[in-house]
Amino acid sequence: MNKVLPCILILSSIFAVDMKAKKKKIFTVSGIVKNQEGTGVKKARLVILDKNGDKIKEVKTKKNGEFIFKKLKAGSYTLLGEHKTDGDGEIKFNLLGKDLNLTIKLKSDQAIEAPVDNEVDLNMFSEDKKLPQQRKQTENPKLKFEDLFFEYDSNLKALKTEIDSLKTVVKGYQKGQTMPNVSSELLDVIKVPTFQNRVELQNGTIVSGDLIEESDSSLTLKTQIGTLVLKKEMVIRMDELEKPGPKVIFFGEPFIDYYPNKQIFSGKIKNVGEIRADFVRVTGKLFDQTTKTAGVDSIFVKGNKVTYSTNVVSDTALKPGETASYILTVPIRKGTKAEYHTMDINWEQTR
Repeated sequence: MNKVLPCILILSSIFAVDMKAKKKKIFTVSGIVKNQEGTGVKKARLVILDKNGDKIKEVKTKKNGEFIFKKLKAGSYTLLGEHKTDGDGEIKFNLLGKDLNLTIKLKSDQAIEAPVDNEVDLNMFSEDKKLPQQRKQTENPKLKFEDLFFEYDSNLKALKTEIDSLKTVVKGYQKGQTMPNVSSELLDVIKVPTFQNRVELQNGTIVSGDLIEESDSSLTLKTQIGTLVLKKEMVIRMDELEKPGPKVIFFGEPFIDYYPNKQIFSGKIKNVGEIRADFVRVTGKLFDQTTKTAGVDSIFVKGNKVTYSTNVVSDTALKPGETASYILTVPIRKGTKAEYHTMDINWEQTR
């Protein structure tokens, strides 16, 4: 009995520690921000985004570049860093079972050019260090105009036969490559299936389709081959599929300059989506104490130059991962007083 009691106590302790580890769902992410020289950056702005690109938390680094984020849930995140002189940086990480310590390096947009040394050491051409002899390049023999590389008279008939044969092959190839004319109305009628759900079964099968009906024991999906009814006991996981597209967000809070007759907003935006965003525009609205509009205005950001299929040329596009700056001036209507504001980003997705 005395030997059994210590074993029970040890098993109880192990079980308690294991349960305590499983209950831990909050994590801490700390680290340091460095510049290109490897020195810690003071007062760098750090923003954490979740997997959907939404802002979670924001902090600034300390004197030696250290930072800390507390009370983060498990999941996938993106850490964005920004400094006025040392540039920007980005790092992605996952929180699964333990706290993390990260190091993010900032890169400046200005390239550092290495000095060019145009001086030549004349000592290298001394008698002791003579250059190797270069091989003389011989010119390729050229065929004279009056000389022939084949017997013209005897091969003329054979050449004519080969040319006629090649003409027949080319005509047949061109005929096989003709494409029928398809009108734009007919293309609009053709519908490409786009499914919203992905279901994984116990036997390894993956089914994609739209969820029509769900009960306590079954799922009804509309797939490309028809309607399927699946028992829930066979389903391991069901995820919603998101179409890839552009997603432009504000990179931190905007800086605001207040004037009696206007407010000036400045800051940065970033395309965190997977597809290019076209005609990106930042809109600012001012409201008085009674929630009435006191001023509104918008501005297109300076991005990439794109020529569209309609022959329209614009420089307001942002590719995935690119950032752009904006300066928006919103005038205040006469006789009103602006108490608060809202900021929006609008864009379009073109083919």
